[in-house]
Amino acid sequence: MREALAGMISAGLERRNFSTGSKGFHAFGRIVLDGISYQAQAQAILVGSKGDPELVPEASTEEIGTALVDLASRALTPKDFRSGRSGFLANGKVTVRGQRYQANVQAVRLT
Repeated sequence: MREALAGMISAGLERRNFSTGSKGFHAFGRIVLDGISYQAQAQAILVGSKGDPELVPEASTEEIGTALVDLASRALTPKDFRSGRSGFLANGKVTVRGQRYQANVQAVRLT
């Protein structure tokens, strides 16, 4: 699972201004593992960026991608989501270039 998520992150991670006003990075995609389809996403939101329009991410997509893959490697665990679906989730804070990000990597089973 971790390798499939790493591939999705490296292929699709982009900078993003979220609708909440926060700034950070986001990746979204579908992965298939052992014939099971998952909807996967990863994001890293710069802590404090919602309240400070001047605060911008200094990290590159490659640096954040590495941090997200590391988070998934350390903290990915099985999860039963409120939707009734199962999958995997990793949450935590990561620091890149001295900036803290609230990070999340998840894969929700579709089939």
